[in-house]
Amino acid sequence: MVKITTDIPATLSRQMERLIREGWFPSEEAIVREAIVQFLDAKSFLGDSPRMLHRFAADALNESKPETALKFVDRGISLLTSQGFVDLTLYQSMVELRVQILLVLGRDADARSMLEEARERLPNSPGIAKWLSRLSRRETPA
Repeated sequence: MVKITTDIPATLSRQMERLIREGWFPSEEAIVREAIVQFLDAKSFLGDSPRMLHRFAADALNESKPETALKFVDRGISLLTSQGFVDLTLYQSMVELRVQILLVLGRDADARSMLEEARERLPNSPGIAKWLSRLSRRETPA
């Protein structure tokens, strides 16, 4: 068993006391134990969280690791499209990030294909339309 000692701010302490008073938890230790378990469970499944995968992909791209970023964003899009209810805002962000990554990798045709697929799912998206327009200007020599 590990013993942890920490300082808890007054506002958080009051919230904990309220939870104990209302009968949600028997003690402060039980609340802290539950919080740690929830935190560890969440961290254990980060690989299956599209939102976290988006964040990891963006970080990898910022660190000039586009191949790694592409793996994260592909996994995130795959998870999103397999869900019954899709967070369309997150989906659009994933698509835009994937397009950025593909353009960095010089894979313009794949970027266009991704945008065309996204336009079918989000036909009225100004963001997708803007990316398609940018890509068309990029493909057309000046």
